[in-house]
Amino acid sequence: MSPITRLAAAAVGGTLLLATACGGGSEEPAPGPKPAPSPAEEEPKDSLFDGAVRVAVKYDQPGFNFQDQETRAYAGFEKDLAEYLSSELQFTMDLKDEPSHRREKVLENGTSQLVIATYSITEDREEQVDFAGPYFQTRQGLLVRAGNKDITSRETTAGKVICTVSGSTSAPETPGAGKKLAQLLPKARIDLRDSYSQCVDQLRRGNFDAVWTDRAVLYGFMERYDDIKVVEKLELGSPQRYGVGVQEGREHDCRKIADALRRFLGTDQDWRNAFRSHFPRLAKEDPDFEQHYKPAAETVDDYSCSDD
Repeated sequence: MSPITRLAAAAVGGTLLLATACGGGSEEPAPGPKPAPSPAEEEPKDSLFDGAVRVAVKYDQPGFNFQDQETRAYAGFEKDLAEYLSSELQFTMDLKDEPSHRREKVLENGTSQLVIATYSITEDREEQVDFAGPYFQTRQGLLVRAGNKDITSRETTAGKVICTVSGSTSAPETPGAGKKLAQLLPKARIDLRDSYSQCVDQLRRGNFDAVWTDRAVLYGFMERYDDIKVVEKLELGSPQRYGVGVQEGREHDCRKIADALRRFLGTDQDWRNAFRSHFPRLAKEDPDFEQHYKPAAETVDDYSCSDD
């Protein structure tokens, strides 16, 4: 019983005692109508967590989520996060590989109930899906071959062929990205692929000059391959904040995820341990990695479960 319901019950009880004392009769008055529960007390009829939850993920992004082709097992920061949420919210997860350009679609058509796939929270996306988060933040940057000395700044990308991914916040066709692209890399030629692993493969083969996306994603590939590097001291654009994508209309479930993310970002080291486990080189090179990549727990309230 909530505090409001308990107060209502106490008030009714007090009225009945007063009426009995004043009237002196032996009959008890009929009880009044039961107070209706407040909206905050009402539980939804169903929840995403009542059964198995299909989670859309990336399978080819080292550091965040990467699937071993022999064992088919996933490993990465976002795999650890998915397991944390599964444990905290008591649901069975079923991971499903999805490319970036399908993230909104799988939530809209219900083939996945959650998306945990380096999914940046943006105003345009919030018109189609809800977000809980952020659980990670990063600026954007460029990945080049290890011996490359030509690309050191935005200006030196003029005439270079740079790969990024369809449906990402770096892609020219993404709402709001065209203007950003013109400002950040005005004279570069942008080529698109379906995944960053395709971009990186073609970069390593010499078919692209660079790969452009979030620096943390690029560091994940640099952790895996020795022949590529993230361009030092080159950070582009505003911070990207990753959230868990949730089907619209599931505010109660979204709030539960947001509460769990605040705990994940809290003082029990879950976030720090996941980062150090899957970005060991970056954690060693950047002693302030938490300051740069970990959102403050209180920011979850600012970005989660918008009811606009």
